[in-house]
Amino acid sequence: MSQIITVHSYRGGTGKSSTAANLGLLLASSGLRVALVDTDIQTPALNVMFGDITIPARRSLTDYLIGRCEIEDAAYAVDQSAGHEGLFLIPARSQSTGVNEIMGRGYDVGLLREGFDRLIDTLALDVLLLDTHAGFNNETVTAMASSDALVVVTRADRLDLAGARETTALAGRLGFGALSVAVNMAPQGAVSERMIGEVESAYRTRITTVLPYAPEMAQIAGERVFATAYPHHPLVSGFRRIISDVSNGTTAIRR
Repeated sequence: MSQIITVHSYRGGTGKSSTAANLGLLLASSGLRVALVDTDIQTPALNVMFGDITIPARRSLTDYLIGRCEIEDAAYAVDQSAGHEGLFLIPARSQSTGVNEIMGRGYDVGLLREGFDRLIDTLALDVLLLDTHAGFNNETVTAMASSDALVVVTRADRLDLAGARETTALAGRLGFGALSVAVNMAPQGAVSERMIGEVESAYRTRITTVLPYAPEMAQIAGERVFATAYPHHPLVSGFRRIISDVSNGTTAIRR
């Protein structure tokens, strides 16, 4: 049975899109068929991270939403020679669709769920992974409402925790099968037991993993997926723990 997983953060700059990209790559590397959908139309990121192993996008999620193409036309197979067989990317925007045009003419957010279902059927997917815009907008809420599991990426500071109540309240109303909270960019030794307790209290669930700050992430500057460049790094072990936490059996990942 296929699974839809949404990756979300209340604020920008938490490493949400990088986390989504790494989860998708690790799932595909385990032999599953996975599609990554960038639903962040305003500030897309996944096309940059996979830019070296995909062709320039001629169609995108936005083109589908404004009626220019079918959703399957916007799905690009990530280069299989790079070891990512079974991984597909649906970028938020194509080269021909600027954000001003999109916001000016409007689009039908109601088509999202239909598009997700068609991608699962057409591509015979095991996992559909949705990267969202930070905070809440129509695309984000629709993505979350369509999902079986939610991965929340946060940092252990007051600003990031400020939105925890809204996130958990919405998650409670939508009724996810699994909720995973990952504290990202944690300097070594900086996340105390007290802070972990505050995060778990704010989100009303246990923390799945604390993802360490990795200087190597800055070195690749978002131009590569971290799990490809540093497959044995402790950060990648954290990504694997997230997958294990939200797995419904379909997403069992081989180590």
